[in-house]
Amino acid sequence: MEIILFLLAAIVIILCVFAGLSAQSPLFVCVAVTAMVTGLFSPLWHWMYGIVYASELVYLVGRTLPLVAFLGGWVMVLPAIVIFATLRRLLVDIGYLGMWGVAGIVFLFFWSIEGLGAQFGIWSYDNEVTALGVPVTLYLALLHTLCAVIVLRMMFEYWRVSVGTTLQIIPIIFGLQIFCYAVIGSPFYAMSLLTGASGLTAFGLICSILLILWGIHIAITSLLQIQFNTNNTAGMPIIDLAVLEELTRHQQPKPPRE
Repeated sequence: MEIILFLLAAIVIILCVFAGLSAQSPLFVCVAVTAMVTGLFSPLWHWMYGIVYASELVYLVGRTLPLVAFLGGWVMVLPAIVIFATLRRLLVDIGYLGMWGVAGIVFLFFWSIEGLGAQFGIWSYDNEVTALGVPVTLYLALLHTLCAVIVLRMMFEYWRVSVGTTLQIIPIIFGLQIFCYAVIGSPFYAMSLLTGASGLTAFGLICSILLILWGIHIAITSLLQIQFNTNNTAGMPIIDLAVLEELTRHQQPKPPRE
């Protein structure tokens, strides 16, 4: 498993390098590498949501940090990278509902990953079904989708800036994981860990899902606005400075005759 993930991670990084050279932006490599580093913090989120790693995996630290959490961290941003590379010039044409469709595809991707990991025994869940009969894989896939959509929004904002400014996305992605898994998900895991009451857990789950959907809505709206402004700026006519100066001089009022 570790060898396969290592080869896949190497392929993804190489593809990100080629994409970065094509777009003349270090953003792709920056996002992929940062996601792999943030994967080292996944045991904390897995403890909150009752996810247990397989004991036969290779561990980096004790029995809490498996190597696959680092090597597979790029999976969390892979949909954002692929969608950005595909829709960079066509986002406004897709529109709001179209972007919700894209978010739905991202959700299905993450839901498949969560299900396959459980099926092959890479990880398991303390409670496979949460309150109201909602599978925990579905809930976690929603959280992953929110992260991916926000990363996609940041990529549209940062891909044209300098290298120094692009590096600012590194702490943002770290903070994003805290925001999504610790803040947005807090109504659910707090009720399930602290109270254990089914009614309160169901209420917390509904609150978290509503927050996730609201967050996706805000990210999509902001993303479309960024792309709309970018396209309008790119479409503005370029006026030669000499011509602009000549027009300004002619428009200046003439002094009154004595």
